[in-house]
Amino acid sequence: MQSQDVISFQPERIKIIRDKKAIEALYDPNHYPIIKALRKGPMTVREIEKAYKKEAKGIEDLDAKSDKTIYRYLKVLEKAGLVVPAGQRVVMGKTATETLFARTAEAFLGDDTSSEYWETDAAKLISKIVGKMLGKSYGDRTPDFACMEKFMQKWDRETSKQTLAIMETADEELYDLFASVDWKSKNKVLSFVGNFAVFLNKPKLLEALKNCFK
Repeated sequence: MQSQDVISFQPERIKIIRDKKAIEALYDPNHYPIIKALRKGPMTVREIEKAYKKEAKGIEDLDAKSDKTIYRYLKVLEKAGLVVPAGQRVVMGKTATETLFARTAEAFLGDDTSSEYWETDAAKLISKIVGKMLGKSYGDRTPDFACMEKFMQKWDRETSKQTLAIMETADEELYDLFASVDWKSKNKVLSFVGNFAVFLNKPKLLEALKNCFK
């Protein structure tokens, strides 16, 4: 049947997320397939359910979800300000319509500078791996893992702050350039910008890394 999408919402280009619960909703692995699927544009619950099932096949410990569960996740994301009802799909010859859901922004940037993540086992393992790998760059010197954990927490906080400061003062030309690339490229851009900005503005922090190797 022929249908027409009536969209009444225009997403922001970049949205900076500072609310703790919103950040948790953004990074919740159960929500990731929805956030990813909606990069393509507004979708109905049934379309999101189908995309979720496809995405779940490639992610360990993630299963396909029912339409009721998808709808529940959408409500959580809507409350967090990440997703909104963006319009309606009108099917010709039918009076009923389907709600279309959309992201509130093309890209989300979480301002998560808390230390809670770096207290987790996953973060400690990352610090250990990074320390061992960088040890090769310091002539096979032994890393001080406690020092690495503190350093990486500071580095993570600074790259986030530097990136946020840049994006908050960006002009229309910069936003247009940023919007012109795909999601994977956006993530690379943000990663490079954050790290390069720390290199330029916080050189002493980089020097402190050497102190983590014996």
